[in-house]
Amino acid sequence: MKKPITRSLQLAAVRKDAAALTAVEAGSGQRVYTFKASDGDFDRYSDRLRVKGWRVEGYNANGVVLFNHDDGAQAASTGAEPALPIGKGRVYVEGDALMIDIVFDDEDDFARKVERKVAKGILNAASVRYLMLPGQYRQNERGGFDCDAQELLEVSIVTIPGNARALRAKSLDGEGDDIVERIAQRVVELLAKRGDDVPTDDEDTKPDAGERPPANESKPEPGEPSSDDPPTEDDEDKTKPKNFDAPEAAKQFVEAFKQHIQGV
Repeated sequence: MKKPITRSLQLAAVRKDAAALTAVEAGSGQRVYTFKASDGDFDRYSDRLRVKGWRVEGYNANGVVLFNHDDGAQAASTGAEPALPIGKGRVYVEGDALMIDIVFDDEDDFARKVERKVAKGILNAASVRYLMLPGQYRQNERGGFDCDAQELLEVSIVTIPGNARALRAKSLDGEGDDIVERIAQRVVELLAKRGDDVPTDDEDTKPDAGERPPANESKPEPGEPSSDDPPTEDDEDKTKPKNFDAPEAAKQFVEAFKQHIQGV
């Protein structure tokens, strides 16, 4: 029977990168950062992990988040002060990815430094440490392992990720919401102005009393319709009032714009 394998690259860490999203405000007032922690494609170590094969119950019972996989083991041998977790995480499978929501420890100075760099986009990646379960892995054509089931041990914010797809994801959270709201406000103003400029059925289009309409002193060119000709269907469309709800139109625009930015 095959023995379990813990992939290790410094501090027994397998580094699968994660795409970070900007912080959003949780209901409790905590800042929650969402990362894509792993997917089912090859990483830089030629491993492929089945997304549906993640065992996360143990991790979620004690969801520590470290920095660069520093669990304090090295400090124990050097006498240095051991590193402590910088936050808590909750992992879950969503679509074709393992996701994690991270809350940093705002009472820890170092954790606050890491969070500021994540918020600024200086640190964009997370990494998982996992244990390949016995009988659930096999060597693949690239020299790594294809794993059908693996237990998640730990998640870290890292400086150098192990997955080439560690790109920061688009987000409209935080400052993005403010940008969209400003755009929406401008759209409301423009639509309202457009609505004011379009004539309605109630507007009196007749000339004022005492005024005479200008005489038609010239004949129409050949092929041009005379003023006496009945209006065409296109002419009727152009003269029909455009009655619409500007705020509702702006709301629809905002939703469509958000979906476009988020790649929906």
